[in-house]
Amino acid sequence: MTTPRDSRRPARKYPPTKSIFTDVDGTLLTSLGKCNAPLVEWLKARRAEGYYMVLWSARGKQHAEEVAHRFGVAELFDAIVPKPGTIVDDLGWSWTRYTRAISKNWQLASPTPSHEN
Repeated sequence: MTTPRDSRRPARKYPPTKSIFTDVDGTLLTSLGKCNAPLVEWLKARRAEGYYMVLWSARGKQHAEEVAHRFGVAELFDAIVPKPGTIVDDLGWSWTRYTRAISKNWQLASPTPSHEN
């Protein structure tokens, strides 16, 4: 049984990419300063599925690299970058309709939703 697509959300023009951008503080690094081991395992499983992995931080590239190396997960990521300060895109912010943010229950989330979502 299929459910109708939410009419408030536009249909996807392009398939979602197999890429995951993971934040450092509060995500990879818990509020207690520990590595979020369950998230690392989830990311490893996505990596095995062929996802391109990026680690980023609003605190900058150096901070993201230090955390990744401290917890031995740097090699999990294809790139470690600062969060963008400026995005240049002909779509403005509407490009985000081709992305999905997972902030809670990432363990249960499929990183790439179907085209009907």
